[in-house]
Amino acid sequence: MRLLLICALTVAIAGASSPAIAGPARPRVKHAPIKVYRDEKGDPLRTIDGALVNQIWSGYALPEFETGNLYTSAQATWTVPAVSYEGVEALSASWVGIGGFCENSECDPVDQTLIQLGTAQAALTAKKTEYWAWYEMLPKFSIPTKLKVKPGDVITASLSCAGICTGKQKWTLSMTNETTGKSWHKHVTYKSSKLSAEWIEEAPSSRGGVFPLADFGTATFTQSMANAASADLSTGDSLIMEDPNGQSSNVSAPNLTENGFNACFSPDSTLATCDSP
Repeated sequence: MRLLLICALTVAIAGASSPAIAGPARPRVKHAPIKVYRDEKGDPLRTIDGALVNQIWSGYALPEFETGNLYTSAQATWTVPAVSYEGVEALSASWVGIGGFCENSECDPVDQTLIQLGTAQAALTAKKTEYWAWYEMLPKFSIPTKLKVKPGDVITASLSCAGICTGKQKWTLSMTNETTGKSWHKHVTYKSSKLSAEWIEEAPSSRGGVFPLADFGTATFTQSMANAASADLSTGDSLIMEDPNGQSSNVSAPNLTENGFNACFSPDSTLATCDSP
């Protein structure tokens, strides 16, 4: 289990309020750039073993300032996790994307471009949950796709930029439900910084702030790729989430054979033990 450097973080999280979800969750969900916590010196907060602590992302990022690479494609496979209702409306999302991470080691500034696609889960009441596939190009809100997903479905998602990938970049977004055999794809134009690639379990946001993180148990990512090659996640940053509403998500060490990792939910700021897949 990772130990946080600053215990006062728990106090700040406990007093936070959460946005309400009125009606279906899908149209109101936004996926934001990383929001890092900082220590008393103003440096990005990290755990003792180096994981970057932030409000909304748990997973791995490969940033250009560490790898020396710009990113024009990324891919991942994950299993849609089941979420359970814990007394409050809550959401989580699994995705692969490019951009939206720190532009340098001080995480100042944060890249405001982010093109991504994935699946999302909402626990709205004890009897109502929602699951859907989506894509998003900041600063716009996420857009649901027609690809149907449910807990246990295995999803492969990818995005790639055509040609020299400058100017009005042409991107292809693709998602396949390996369990049902159904697929979806879309061609879009978007100007990305290409400064990072990410594989993330997220606490989505709305105009009211970060949602409580839905209890997803363990989310498993495998077959991570970047720039059409296996992504060596150990060369980038591991990210753990301390949701402002009190929940947290830890990540395992990368599994080099599966080229993936697990993200593990906790109902409070005590990070869950998280073993590799």
